[in-house]
Amino acid sequence: MSADPPIPAPVSPGGDDEGWGREAGWVSSTYFAEGLPYALVNNVADAMFTVMGASLGAIGLTALFHLPWNLKFLWGPLLDAYETKRAWLWICEVVLGVLVLMLAFTSGSDTGLAIASVLFFVIAVASATHDIAVDGYYLEALDDAGQSRYVGLRVAGHRVATLLGFGGFLMLAGVTSWALAWVVASLFLFGLAVGHARFLPHAEPRKKPVSSLGRMLLSRRVLSGFGVVVALAVLERRTSVMGSALGAVGDSLAAVAPWTTKISVSGWIGIALLLALMTVLAMLPRIRRRIERSESDFARAYVTFLEQPDIGKALAFVITFRLGESFLLKMRTPFLLKEVQMSASEFGLLTATIGVAATIVASVIGGLLIAKHGLRRWIWPFVLGQNLLNLLYMGVALGEPSETSMGVLAFVIVAENLGSGLGTAVFMVYIMRCAAPSHRASHMAIVTAVMSVGFTLAGVSSGFLAEAIGFAPYFGFTFLATLPSMLLIPFIPHLDRRPDAA
Repeated sequence: MSADPPIPAPVSPGGDDEGWGREAGWVSSTYFAEGLPYALVNNVADAMFTVMGASLGAIGLTALFHLPWNLKFLWGPLLDAYETKRAWLWICEVVLGVLVLMLAFTSGSDTGLAIASVLFFVIAVASATHDIAVDGYYLEALDDAGQSRYVGLRVAGHRVATLLGFGGFLMLAGVTSWALAWVVASLFLFGLAVGHARFLPHAEPRKKPVSSLGRMLLSRRVLSGFGVVVALAVLERRTSVMGSALGAVGDSLAAVAPWTTKISVSGWIGIALLLALMTVLAMLPRIRRRIERSESDFARAYVTFLEQPDIGKALAFVITFRLGESFLLKMRTPFLLKEVQMSASEFGLLTATIGVAATIVASVIGGLLIAKHGLRRWIWPFVLGQNLLNLLYMGVALGEPSETSMGVLAFVIVAENLGSGLGTAVFMVYIMRCAAPSHRASHMAIVTAVMSVGFTLAGVSSGFLAEAIGFAPYFGFTFLATLPSMLLIPFIPHLDRRPDAA
């Protein structure tokens, strides 16, 4: 990996129009570069395998592809300890471009699709690593006000890349060929890599040289960790995680508690990480004394995260913040399509087009206001705007859903997405505040892994709850599910600033 020259101090966002334009440009492009490979792996792969008549074995491999995003906290400390996030960022883009180009040479045969499966998984690892670098660079290159100001552009860049990487890519593949579509996608990534290598501001001094990374990666401890990742990948292919992992014991547990089979490997990883962090937090003084004599970048990254003031309250807030919205989104689609009887085209127009635009606009406005006045001033208005609007669906469900006019539905969906965008601005700013300057990339990877616990809780119970109580009470419950996070707001840290360097 190429070295970046030493830099005396991080770049701080300028107040003039020229500085604004430069920062807006690289923020948009880096998060576009983050969203494009994510869409190719998580959306396009399934479509490609289906269209090209993949065998059931090859299709089963697609379940592996999201795993690296759930496990990226395991190697996040590497990006804090070696080289710079800027170097990691554009090198990952070069690697992604090469890997995507290799997909152009896979055919529709079972052998070619099996090779494509391996390539997709390696792309997922590279893309998850790129995500860590992008988030870490964003925190290095901007001060607190700049980080708040551009959260909307982060959302916009990622969403545009997702739409282009899915819809645009499939249209191109349908009109031309899969091979040409992969070539075009790789050219996008190579172009982004060249632009970022040349024009991204230098924001941090170079850390350890990459030459020392190879020796560490070949250590027994790292190879053992890789074995664990492979084992989890095998588990991800199976329908029942518990049954696959624990054999007869897991089957017995699944019989007693069937809900355990509804939790994906992603969910179990989030739950396991949370339990591990709680255990380490309880033993923190003893662990701290031990790592003072250790040079482990990994141990220091995790311990400095847990040493932050009131970190338990911060984690509780992160887990519960999206809980109500997660419950809402799980049942919104079946409600609108089945009870309201919206057509697929109407649903797509209002949710995937107008709704997405509303979310982006609100997140941009929310970020600008937080940058200008601070998170503490806007957290309550934005959180209430996100959570109270859930009750609009309750109002629709209490009436005659199938007789609701399109104008009313459009208002409800757009209003809910506007509220979601404001909540997104709050949430993104807050989780960035949870990353101490000494381990920005590592801490962001930890927080984003822990927040999946809330999504898991909603995913496991939402369907059963909606069936048991009906849609109107269920949407009322989605608001009640927001109360824990709101009750935590007066007590959480980092509303005024991020933690000090550790």
